Amino acid sequence: MDEVDDILNNNQVVDEEEDDEEMLSGLENDSKQDLEGNDDGDDEDDEDDEQEEEDDEQGDDNDDDAAKEGKSNTPTDDQESVAAVADADADADAAAATTTTTATTDGSDEAEMDDEDEEAKSRETSVNGEVYEYYKHMLQAAQISDSYNIYPTAAIPIQTNVNALAVSRGLRYLFLGGNDGYIRKYDLLNTLEGKLSLTILQKHSLAESIQNAGILQSYWENEIPQKKSEMKLSANKAEYEPKVSPVHSLEVQSECLFILSGLQNGGITMQGVRYMEGSIAHYFKGRNGHSQIVNILKLNGQEDRFLSGSWDKRLLEWDLHTGGIVNEFQKSRSELSSLEMRPLFSSVVVSSNVNSGKENETADDDMDSLFGDEDEDEKQDTDNGPTKSDEPSRDEQDKEQISKESLNTVYDESVFMTSGLNGSIHIWDRRMTQSPALNLERGPGTPPWCLSVCWGVDGDHVYAGRRNACVEQFDLKMPSKPMHNLKLPSISGPVSCVKAMPNNKHILCASRDNIRLYNVDIAVAASNPSAKSSKVPFLIVPGHHGGIISNLYLDPTSRFLISTSGNRGWQGNSTDTTLIYDIDLE
Repeated sequence: MDEVDDILNNNQVVDEEEDDEEMLSGLENDSKQDLEGNDDGDDEDDEDDEQEEEDDEQGDDNDDDAAKEGKSNTPTDDQESVAAVADADADADAAAATTTTTATTDGSDEAEMDDEDEEAKSRETSVNGEVYEYYKHMLQAAQISDSYNIYPTAAIPIQTNVNALAVSRGLRYLFLGGNDGYIRKYDLLNTLEGKLSLTILQKHSLAESIQNAGILQSYWENEIPQKKSEMKLSANKAEYEPKVSPVHSLEVQSECLFILSGLQNGGITMQGVRYMEGSIAHYFKGRNGHSQIVNILKLNGQEDRFLSGSWDKRLLEWDLHTGGIVNEFQKSRSELSSLEMRPLFSSVVVSSNVNSGKENETADDDMDSLFGDEDEDEKQDTDNGPTKSDEPSRDEQDKEQISKESLNTVYDESVFMTSGLNGSIHIWDRRMTQSPALNLERGPGTPPWCLSVCWGVDGDHVYAGRRNACVEQFDLKMPSKPMHNLKLPSISGPVSCVKAMPNNKHILCASRDNIRLYNVDIAVAASNPSAKSSKVPFLIVPGHHGGIISNLYLDPTSRFLISTSGNRGWQGNSTDTTLIYDIDLE
């Protein structure tokens, strides 16, 4: 408002300048006559006149404020009027020029700041858009690739079993958690670029292509919160001895605002990463929480809820806003070993309208349908399992496979799958928490054991790693039994981890001896006794040898692979080495 008043006052001064100029022209003529008559006077009169002019100038300086406001002093004689008007005009011009300069300067500064903010926002938007488009382009190239060339380039030696890993947005940071009770944070981008090399001693037992080392940035204890009465204080009573738990599961927020960690007492801690690194912000436990080791953590796409699985055979959904339990998925028959969200664009619809046996017995036949009886074929399809839709819905078609915000793979979060140590595989519908929507039974002669299960890229097939060195392939159109049994060499040992590749033809099978890139089409063709094929159904991925693979992480662009070795609290040995692989498309 002050700037507006100054501008209005300056405009008023400019308007009054025209009146001052007319008065000035008339006064100048009169003053010239008076001044000509005074030229013939004595020197004393001249000195008196000079003294009077100096006094007038001092008085005029005191009237500058009045002149700035557009006001002029009333002249007492001709000389005083001429001086006053001249000073007023000069002051008005100076004030107008100063105000105009100030307004122009302020306006230019504000405009420059606005332009800089807009440029920064547009630059950030353009960069994010370019990265997002790059991710989409790379994923599309990986989807149409015939095969993949996978080779290790970096190694992170850790003298402990690594049970869990988590990766932040854009492969910025890698988090590893193991049996020693520490969470380690690595600079993954600089590791991929080879900013740190392995020592000669570290290279001794590794593949020749492995030259880079992981860049460790920080680490902290996976602490269990304690009550004050339970804390053990030091001698000076200024510090306490923390109670540390092995890290069994990790899940990090895409922007590294927090990280979730599973504890051996059934609790879940939310720890700071970007701010107050390692400090516990919240403890998810309560009376209805888990009672045993939490080995599964999975954030949803909006990152406001997460799922947790435990050795107590319970599967819970938590709300990060309230810290409470939202849902509990019941009737899980075994300790949970893995959890996977379903990919987009799947054609088989998993129905949630599954009634219990008592409800089916007491239901009235006339109340089955409001629109008459169903055909026998439709009833038979409904009884056998899920139905198949002709094509994905429009909402699913509009979805992108990579999130613009988190740059993570987008899943159909309404359906997810879990595996258990007893070999069971459950497919859950989030709208129905009383029991699984579908159970996949293992084939005949398959031992009751399953550490890992994954979806095919199409969302209609499921791959389960088994103890007897094989991978079972299920088709949700006929889920009553496995469709194929992909056999590995008997010396390879149990399959501890499986991961599907984006071309929907290859899967990664990690066993005790090696990691194999399995071609499903060739393996299925070779399983036919009448078919004769000389093609080998798999290729060995170099790098890993001996020990159990606990995790296989495939980045959203399918250009990098990370493997960790650990027994996850169960039986088996580990190689104590985390490997990072590059993937070339063929």
